[in-house]
Amino acid sequence: MIAKPRKNKIVNIVGIDGSGKSTLGKGIADSLSKDGIKVQLIYCQYFAKLLYPIKRLAKHTVMKKTDEFTDYKKYIKKKTGFTQNHKVLGSIYIAIWLIDYSMHIFFKVTLKLDKFEVNVIDRYLFDIVVNISILAGWRFEQANRILSILFHLHPEPDLVIYVDLPEEVAFSRKDDIQSIRYLEERREFYLRLAKHWKFEIIDGAKKKEEILEEATALINRVFI
Repeated sequence: MIAKPRKNKIVNIVGIDGSGKSTLGKGIADSLSKDGIKVQLIYCQYFAKLLYPIKRLAKHTVMKKTDEFTDYKKYIKKKTGFTQNHKVLGSIYIAIWLIDYSMHIFFKVTLKLDKFEVNVIDRYLFDIVVNISILAGWRFEQANRILSILFHLHPEPDLVIYVDLPEEVAFSRKDDIQSIRYLEERREFYLRLAKHWKFEIIDGAKKKEEILEEATALINRVFI
């Protein structure tokens, strides 16, 4: 049983691909709904709009003859190298990316918050900053500065649950992950964010029922 929370709370679930974020998000939303709480589950995966024509152009020019699934190491090295070697173009690319995602968040999250008591978000600002940081080769301090700016523009989560899982386990769960290195880069960054932003960490290797029970206890503790 989940206690009735104050209105407009945000539960943000983060973690590497294959960690069980979507399963946990659905479980939380179902539990809240059964307890009579008005909840929405938001999947905030980013799909480029403003950035789309630039990504298409890059695919046929700068990133030509590279494929993140066949050779991730070469792909990320080329992409990161271009961003760092062409700092003006790289900065413009990242700025458009952040503006594009901010518009996405505004319409998908911010405008709808008042209609629900709890908003469960799978993928949010932490995830986009992790991806950009790896692409741009940002230091951890740079990523935190960008997050601080973004949380002045968008709602900050009341509870962030990080589902932690070893990369090799997550990689074995899904067949659409580019490379285990892709997961290693992101898990390292998430663990640092978890410490700095005080995420609540749940072991993703536990049984689904145990993970949901632990998440429910966290929600009760934070929202009462």
